[in-house]
Amino acid sequence: MRPRKLLHSLPVALANLHERIEHWRSSRAKRGRMPPDLWSEAGRLARQHGVHPVAKALRLNYEALKARGEGSKKKRRAPPAFVELEPLPSFPSPGSTVEVQSPGGAKMTIRLAGGATVDIVALIESFWSRER
Repeated sequence: MRPRKLLHSLPVALANLHERIEHWRSSRAKRGRMPPDLWSEAGRLARQHGVHPVAKALRLNYEALKARGEGSKKKRRAPPAFVELEPLPSFPSPGSTVEVQSPGGAKMTIRLAGGATVDIVALIESFWSRER
């Protein structure tokens, strides 16, 4: 166990967790996994004070603590939008088709006759704004 004077230089929550982990280490009958409540507290402190200082102070595996410390930091993001465009032919075609589908399942198909000019972007923006 660490000398008492070194524990005083740690934040109170980290020193308390250090004591709890050391008690668990000394009282267990055989080697095994650390209880989830101790890991979650260590992960919370790692997010607050940094993975390396916490891993060193608590004598924990850096990589395991990093995985737990960064796990809840990750934000859920909307799936990236995907647009598939077919290559344009090098010769004039009789027409083109544009299909758009919203995440909610609504579909829009635009069929253009050869040489027709339409503001497709404005049509798609109108379609998306209707879905919101």
